[in-house]
Amino acid sequence: MSEPLAPKPPIAPGGLYRMKPAWQRLLRPLVDWLVAHHVSADRLTTLALLAAVLGGPCLAASDDAPGLLLAVPVLAALRLVLNLLDGQVARGSGTARPLGEVWNEMSDRFADTLMIGALAFVAAVGPLLAGAAVAAALLASYAGIASRAVGAPRQYGGVMSKPGRMIALAAAAPLALVLAEGWPLRLAAVIIAVGAMVTLAQRLLATRRDLADVVG
Repeated sequence: MSEPLAPKPPIAPGGLYRMKPAWQRLLRPLVDWLVAHHVSADRLTTLALLAAVLGGPCLAASDDAPGLLLAVPVLAALRLVLNLLDGQVARGSGTARPLGEVWNEMSDRFADTLMIGALAFVAAVGPLLAGAAVAAALLASYAGIASRAVGAPRQYGGVMSKPGRMIALAAAAPLALVLAEGWPLRLAAVIIAVGAMVTLAQRLLATRRDLADVVG
């Protein structure tokens, strides 16, 4: 009788998510402090959403008040750091629960919609391109979490994950201010839209492979 085929190695998260463990180690002392002071993971998730609530209007009003673009990199970075902290705090404090995960995932979708969708109010971008970027980002995010519903691991990989989307906005905003031009924000929207669609395909293929390993 022939020996069974060895299972395929798991697909490591690609893109910027490869750096996540290093950032988590860097933030470990802060996580310990937050756990010791009973700061809940839900509160951190809410603060991350608040960063997007503030960042979206800064982008939306930037045609009339370009100086607001300086706040975008700060708020985008704050959102990413808080999103790194909330999961670590939930696990470190032993308070991780399904409802908290639902709130975390929903707030992520709201945050992306607010920050990327705000580009619809920028004349150089417009609602059509901004809407396409939002739709692509949401589809890629959904593919990442839908894999768990069918028994595969959650998919984090892809060329345009959440960190990539925030970095695109964080880089484009001050460049648009310095150049007094709207094209950097338009380019960011194009990069997010195209990159997210590529990420969607990457995550679907990764899920297909993971499911084949489970079934086979």
